[in-house]
Amino acid sequence: MNQNKICPECGAEYLPHIEKCADCGVIVLSAEECMKAQEQRKRTEETLVDSSVKVMEGDLSWMSELRTVLLNAGIPCKLHSEVACRKGCCGDTLQLKVSPEDLERSRQAIEEYLMELDPDLKMVKEMLGQGKCPACGSAIGCDARECPDCGLPLIIVEEED
Repeated sequence: MNQNKICPECGAEYLPHIEKCADCGVIVLSAEECMKAQEQRKRTEETLVDSSVKVMEGDLSWMSELRTVLLNAGIPCKLHSEVACRKGCCGDTLQLKVSPEDLERSRQAIEEYLMELDPDLKMVKEMLGQGKCPACGSAIGCDARECPDCGLPLIIVEEED
């Protein structure tokens, strides 16, 4: 019996020997596994996040993409809209929120996703972990805000309102 596989993300059908979806890059599943994954995702989407904390904020398309990442990781989450200033100069900002218990897992899932999107981030993280500037390779202190040799900013400080 020849059972084709299905992409759980886009629904594309593949021959049994194919491992990943050509469009989405996710692992393709048997029809039964795909149905179970979709049911689990639906349960995760329906899970209410009562007390929530902000993981990230940004525009609709980026927050929707990250929401999908978290839902695929089995982490219940929601998008919360902050009302813009209504003067036309600021766009609406969405906050991606999870329960406090899922905050660290959410950050890890997002970091893994970002590493998949840009493999150079992994190299940057490794170099910083070794006390080296990712741009020039010079030694940097653990509390350095910029590289003493090339001036690369090493931390981004977000201002609180």
